[in-house]
Amino acid sequence: PIITDFQFKEEGIYPVFYCTQEIPCNPCTSVCEQEQIETVDDLITKLPYFKGEKDCIGCGKCIAVCPGLAIVVHDYRKDKINPLVTFPLELTDKKLEKGQKIIVVSNEEELGEFEIHRSRILKEFPKTHLITIKLPSVIAKKAVAIKLLKSSYNEPIESYQKSFTEDATIVCRCERVSVGEIRKWIQSGVNDFNELKALTKAGMGSCGAKTCTSLIYQIFSEEGIPIDNITPGTKRPLFIEVPMGIFARVRNKKENR
Repeated sequence: PIITDFQFKEEGIYPVFYCTQEIPCNPCTSVCEQEQIETVDDLITKLPYFKGEKDCIGCGKCIAVCPGLAIVVHDYRKDKINPLVTFPLELTDKKLEKGQKIIVVSNEEELGEFEIHRSRILKEFPKTHLITIKLPSVIAKKAVAIKLLKSSYNEPIESYQKSFTEDATIVCRCERVSVGEIRKWIQSGVNDFNELKALTKAGMGSCGAKTCTSLIYQIFSEEGIPIDNITPGTKRPLFIEVPMGIFARVRNKKENR
């Protein structure tokens, strides 16, 4: 993402672009009635900006056409202390009405609940609501979007409760080592694969720990051990050199005698 430092002007009316991805996208440049929106170096993969050579008329087409809902329009013409800010909304089929409450958000947090000042839908873009809200200037400069519902939590949560592997499950099939045996040593403070191998024989079988390694990592995770705190095991090299001809069933002259 390209983070730009936009300088807000507390006068006139103009679009603000919260577009940070340099991707092939420029529909906003073609719908501006005043032809005042361009991309940097006129490239389709660069970020858009408002030239300001002509006044924005507040038609809202750039807001409605943006597939990323990344454009809002600030209007300071009637009130510099509490400007009108117009946002896009696409999460409801019902037209929102003036006076309804809606939540305004920044990139980091909810900024509060405010009344809708104006609600409209452009004929050319029937799926996008243009919601205008009167906001204090300080909040207007932070506001990037709106939503209908409040968040029910503030901190990230686990998407599901992880189930623990049963202790009777065999984790090393070569040496018949169970999950319970591995877990017992981890709980006693063993964080080294080589030490676990010496204590339990896990990983000493014919597969060379190819099967049980990922399963043991899972047990470490279940016990709350960060992966950075785990000492990985030493990989056992092949102990017998095998000529490639063996795999191709090719015999040399000496072997045929």
